[in-house]
Amino acid sequence: MIKNRESAARSRERKQAYQEELESLIARLEEENEQLHREKVERTKQRFKQLMEKEIPVVEKRRPACVLKRVHSVQW
Repeated sequence: MIKNRESAARSRERKQAYQEELESLIARLEEENEQLHREKVERTKQRFKQLMEKEIPVVEKRRPACVLKRVHSVQW
């Protein structure tokens, strides 16, 4: 009877240790996930900024619209 109680106590201790290990892992992974999310947001902002820097000069450097000139090449 005593051995059974001791075995059950060891089993509960192992279960408690395993549960604490899992909770620690969850906390670490949640923290890592938040960090990765912040990095993703920052990189998205940087990429958008780079794209806008490339796009704005293209818009500013547009050629003026071609103006057709009337030419009198045919005699009436």
